[in-house]
Amino acid sequence: MAECKEFEFFRGKVRFKQPRSHRLSIVEILFVANLKGVKKNYRVLDLGAGFGALSILIALRYGCCVYALERDPLMLELLKYNIEANRLEEKIHILDLDLKHMKNSSLKPQSFDLVVANPPFYLSKGNIYRHELDTSLEDFIKAGSYLLKDGKGFNLLMASNRLIESINYMLRYNLGVESIKIFYPRIDKAGKIVRLYALKNLRPVITIEKPLIINEINGEYTQEVKVILNSFL
Repeated sequence: MAECKEFEFFRGKVRFKQPRSHRLSIVEILFVANLKGVKKNYRVLDLGAGFGALSILIALRYGCCVYALERDPLMLELLKYNIEANRLEEKIHILDLDLKHMKNSSLKPQSFDLVVANPPFYLSKGNIYRHELDTSLEDFIKAGSYLLKDGKGFNLLMASNRLIESINYMLRYNLGVESIKIFYPRIDKAGKIVRLYALKNLRPVITIEKPLIINEINGEYTQEVKVILNSFL
């Protein structure tokens, strides 16, 4: 696989082969550690699974069955490799589908107990895995709502400057935001990433959760992040 390299994480407990242009980040690990509404017996849908980072971490941390939906040929190849490398063939199932066409797929509406998504953050053209090209934030939210059971939850990771846009799309597709958690790079910096948790066909009161500060001013991880990393698996 051109431009791809394999790495070990969590003291060798997890292995990922990933492209240079799209690698596992600390934010994704913290996102998985702060998921809401996940239970071991749930069917979890990972929309736009990429090389499998979220799917694999969710399966390992929570023990649930994950369906990894992806359409990109390179990502599908890496996804299959990483599932096998981590011996998770019985826990993670690959769905080779385009999330823009769920109503024409074999998947039935309200098929999943939890949806997670980490869509491209940026609108401008650039890296295909970080910038929206032909699949938008609205497409992710629309597909997630269609496939999510009533009363169940949707965890979305998004750039903070698209928070209002994300909430508006969720409301449009019958998802009521239940909580928001903001990730700050440092205590003296503005929050750049948010995790939204919404419930299908419910209108809960929104809770703004305790913020998560990733780094100390000297660049080291905060004690909270160190605890998360040490106890993640």
